[in-house]
Amino acid sequence: MIVRMKEILLFTTARSVDDTILQLGKLGVVDIKEVNGANNGTAERRLEALERAERALTLLYERLKKEKKATLPIKYSTTDPKQLVDRLLLTNEIRQKANERIEELQQQYRWYATWGENVKLKDIAHLRERGIFLQLYLLDKAMVKTLDEKHTLVKLPEKNGKVPVVMIARNASEKLNHKEESLPKLSFETVERQLQRKERQLAEVEHFLQDQAENIAWLEDYHLLLKDRLGIQKTFEGMGDIEGKLKYLKGYIPRNTVNDFVAAAEENHWGYHITDPGKPEDVPVYIKNPKWIGIINPVMKFIDIVPGYKEVDVSIYFLVAFALFFAMLVGDAGYGLIFLLVTFLLRKKLTGQMQILIFVLSGATIIWGVLSGTYFGSEHIAALPLLNDLIIPEIASFGVDNISFMMHLSFLIGAIHLTIAHSIRVFQFVNSIKALSEVGWIALVWGLFLITEQLVLGKPMPDWGIWFFVGGAVLVALFSVESKNFFKSMGVSLANLPLSLISGFSDIVSYVRLFAVGMATAAVASSFNNMILPEGTTGMGIIGLLMATVALLLGHGLNIALALMAVMVHGIRLNMLEFAGHLGVQFSGEAYNPFKLFSMENREKNHEEASVSTN
Repeated sequence: MIVRMKEILLFTTARSVDDTILQLGKLGVVDIKEVNGANNGTAERRLEALERAERALTLLYERLKKEKKATLPIKYSTTDPKQLVDRLLLTNEIRQKANERIEELQQQYRWYATWGENVKLKDIAHLRERGIFLQLYLLDKAMVKTLDEKHTLVKLPEKNGKVPVVMIARNASEKLNHKEESLPKLSFETVERQLQRKERQLAEVEHFLQDQAENIAWLEDYHLLLKDRLGIQKTFEGMGDIEGKLKYLKGYIPRNTVNDFVAAAEENHWGYHITDPGKPEDVPVYIKNPKWIGIINPVMKFIDIVPGYKEVDVSIYFLVAFALFFAMLVGDAGYGLIFLLVTFLLRKKLTGQMQILIFVLSGATIIWGVLSGTYFGSEHIAALPLLNDLIIPEIASFGVDNISFMMHLSFLIGAIHLTIAHSIRVFQFVNSIKALSEVGWIALVWGLFLITEQLVLGKPMPDWGIWFFVGGAVLVALFSVESKNFFKSMGVSLANLPLSLISGFSDIVSYVRLFAVGMATAAVASSFNNMILPEGTTGMGIIGLLMATVALLLGHGLNIALALMAVMVHGIRLNMLEFAGHLGVQFSGEAYNPFKLFSMENREKNHEEASVSTN
């Protein structure tokens, strides 16, 4: 749910502004909005320092992932974290330049591997001074046969599918009609020596990074300190000023933290004014849900959308619908089991919310797969006695003609989904006549459902179905717009109604993708099975079985990837466009981001832990 917010104005003396900012950061509940746009460049410099520290930490994190012990540790110690950050970034720059140089040297090394390590560049230059020019070419065998014999050519042994050809000419302009090979800049001995030196330099870089990995915790603390300094500077620069004597700021706090803020204000002698927000569009959105609903947060963060302050939090509706859509779009119990196993194996790398979310989605997929008889797209597995008894024929993937029912089910899910959206709006406008227009829209949704069934599936609409349109249109026309001019508001509603009906019809039809994509996933899996094992495993040897296993893994891996892409496209779309559109959610909000001093909180936490361990 979206937590209600309060708008605050805070006043403090210019002399105590530093302490005020520190206390606000310690309180950690005020989302501060800029009052003054002053900028002296300090915030930019602190932001640059923060970004440099983040890049340095990334280098050490990457080094830790390699899990290789340095054989020649290079000790480097300093009491200044900024100095260590600079050294780490310089080391990375050295590594990048070394890699670039190695690539250049390897190109020259490959030239000598083709034309001979004993080739001397000074000999070629000496011949050129005496009017003898050597032109070098790497040609295909077929091209070599077509060369004009009037040229003096020397053909060397084939190397990597190419034939080295040397043309000896008395004129520098005499060339073959092919790409000429450039001479290296360095001798073979120099190339080899520099390669060895650069590789030693790279090894030293890796050893240095490995040696400094033990400083990660120290740099993490430094990173938090830089983050705090940036937040403090932005807060200071964004404060308003009154004749150089008073400083003030504007912000928002959750309603349930008002008492904490008032207590801090009284203790620190701040002046303050607390009111309800005047402009809802400026209010940050703080969403706080029970843990079981919060498992959908990773998906919401991935698509990076926040509802407006006066809009509806769709988390619970998204979670339930997304689990159903995921199950129908993937639709294979075998794939669901794979998701469970992978999640179990990677559990240490996944957050708790992500683990539970995948467990829920995998469980829903397994249930749907069992009920539809889909196990890696294999009809033979589904035909096993116990598994076959669990299949519901109307939604089965194989063996029955249930296309009409599955399309009907998809349209029905769509109608129910959109009805839930308008039902929520009924409660939103329960004290307004607009609630009646939402009741009208519920009627129209079911009228559109009956029309969709008739047009797509050929099911005749019942005689009473027309009353959904009549009653719904009347309620929408009369109560959609609140206005003192009754006839004007009704005219606006009637003018918008045709396009809204067309949009509603297309929205219901959109839900057919649940059936179509799910059917495609099962069909592709079955096709892979039939192509790789057309006659089963009968008569196959060990090598054949191994090759078939690899092919099945690749085929089903591709199908799983396509299914997950379909979930991201279609499963999210039905929630974010169709459902949210009917719910009136535009996701125009900005997430609540309170000013908080992380390094102070970290120090207090470490102090508490140290006290506990001492006791």
